[in-house]
Amino acid sequence: MYILEVIPLTLLPPNMPQILSYFFDSELPKGSIVEVSINKRRVKAVVIVSNLLEKQKLKLKKVDFQIKKINKVLFEKPQVSDHQLKIAGWIAKYYYAPLGYTLKTILPLFAFNPLRGKSPEATADNAFQAGRPSDEPRLLAGRTPNGTKKQLFVYKTKKLASYLKPLIKEAVKQSKQVLVLVPEKTFIEYFLNELADKLKVSAIHSGLPNKETRESWEKIESGETNLVIGTRQALTMPFKNLGLVIVDDPLHEFYKSDRVPRYNAVKLAQKIAELNNAQLILTSVIPGVENYHHYSGQTTIVEPRPEFKTEIIDMAQEIKNGNWSVISKKLGNEIFEYIKNNNKVLIFSPRRGYAGIVICQNCGSAVKCPQCEVAMRTHRSVEMILVCHHCGVSKPLPKNCVVCGNYNLKMVGPAGTQKIYDEIKSRFVSANVNVPVLVLDADVVKNETEEDEIIKEIKKPGSAILIATQMVFSHRFRLNFDLIAVINADALTNIPDYKSEENLFYQVEKLVNFLPAKLIIQTYNPENKLLEKAAKGEYEDFYENELKLREALYYPPFYKLIKLTFKHKAQDKASYAARITTEKLKMAVARTRLGEEVKIIEATPAYIEKERGLYIYNIFLKVREDYDNIGQILKYTDPGWIIDVEPRSLL
Repeated sequence: MYILEVIPLTLLPPNMPQILSYFFDSELPKGSIVEVSINKRRVKAVVIVSNLLEKQKLKLKKVDFQIKKINKVLFEKPQVSDHQLKIAGWIAKYYYAPLGYTLKTILPLFAFNPLRGKSPEATADNAFQAGRPSDEPRLLAGRTPNGTKKQLFVYKTKKLASYLKPLIKEAVKQSKQVLVLVPEKTFIEYFLNELADKLKVSAIHSGLPNKETRESWEKIESGETNLVIGTRQALTMPFKNLGLVIVDDPLHEFYKSDRVPRYNAVKLAQKIAELNNAQLILTSVIPGVENYHHYSGQTTIVEPRPEFKTEIIDMAQEIKNGNWSVISKKLGNEIFEYIKNNNKVLIFSPRRGYAGIVICQNCGSAVKCPQCEVAMRTHRSVEMILVCHHCGVSKPLPKNCVVCGNYNLKMVGPAGTQKIYDEIKSRFVSANVNVPVLVLDADVVKNETEEDEIIKEIKKPGSAILIATQMVFSHRFRLNFDLIAVINADALTNIPDYKSEENLFYQVEKLVNFLPAKLIIQTYNPENKLLEKAAKGEYEDFYENELKLREALYYPPFYKLIKLTFKHKAQDKASYAARITTEKLKMAVARTRLGEEVKIIEATPAYIEKERGLYIYNIFLKVREDYDNIGQILKYTDPGWIIDVEPRSLL
């Protein structure tokens, strides 16, 4: 008889054991799949250790639970490789995620299909410590290479591929596989066109049919594929001999998963490079504060910033001069001038919709969403409506204030893409100018087909204007614009998050990637010197000052943030749970004497206090970067809490 240690492929609370013990009549190889019972549920599980009962008798005498027999063997041949176990183990520990659910998530749907062809290699070494599991999952035995070569390439134009080609060719020449990780599917086409010459390539993304994913999986596993280009799904491919990992645009928000396990694909790519002793290269339009710190001395500016004219326009002065339009007099003239010369114009707006919010001029109350404690945004449909940008609820524009009953309502706030469109179209009609004016935002674009149609239209010869939100950044390798204007640049920094100013540099530099002849930035706060620095690409001074500030306030890269979120339909219950959990965490920190490693920020209502009918409370932990045992603290959080290690923002 044998004692089996298995990982159930189901969602178990992370503060509970993730590896369970069962017995069976015969030995099973690591990576095989069995069915086990957990609380009357039948679930699949991965075998990681098989030990003779005689060798486990002493340990079994000390346990206070009854070991059950596995229900049945599903696949005796190994279906899960050591490498996949390593990846799942690292994600589970670093992000405090359920181990089995993590393993299930990172594997494709066909992974447990007996017809999948060649089985992954499984060795006899123990993936996890035998016996009754501890609360913390352990990585596979063996040493992780520390000699991984790391570089950060900062590029300013569309010549990135020309710098990567020689590196990829050299890796392939040495019989190594190469992974190019991209944040969105739209970038795959660019890299395929630029890098795939004479290479055997597999493109991986979440929208790929199961059959094609299986075919790519087998080609990568056999070594037939030497170049993999894909989104974060590509990270878990069974590489045979990975030698080079390239991550493009590591600051992109899409690299962070918003579902369990909430991992960051860039961090995982770094870990996979280490596990395979592969070279790691990050490529970005701008380093970012954390990478600027971590890659000091390893950063290469592969090309200078292209030359173009910049102008910052004071919109407050425009109002003083009698211009209440969202478009300054200067920008209006420039648009006509560039259009006349058969050029392309991009009007970049941080906001979609029409024009901000609706307030009562009598009592000052804003019209709020009935489900969320946020002001609804004005949108134009057949008629003017209000839309909640958090839950999607919409309703007609009210005639009077629900608070005081006054009929004096007014739309206020920064203009969105719809209002900008109306303004431009009105000017063109008045001037008898017939030029395509297109909008690219989440309100207009409902699917990939509609998005592609807009891009095809803007690429046609002749002058055209595109009014767009951040969605346009997905096409920065495909499009060029001669004139770029930022409407209400203040909206980029008026967000109460520690990364908002860094984000200003990031977005401006992405606009520069469209290679304009001129960049115009409109602001109501011309005294903000960061706007001028961002326009000129002078981020070094800001980074240095920002690093000093973050170190003093215990922010990344010196401490990592952990966001704990609790939601409940009753505000008093949400508040009570937040207070109790805060006290538990404080006691845990005091008991373990981790006051220097862990800082606790008191529970407070979230920035959006109520969303979709639920009241939201947050607790933030600031954990010293080199402290790697967060489970020691997080195990005191109840199952109802959402745990997000390294959240995208504080909001």
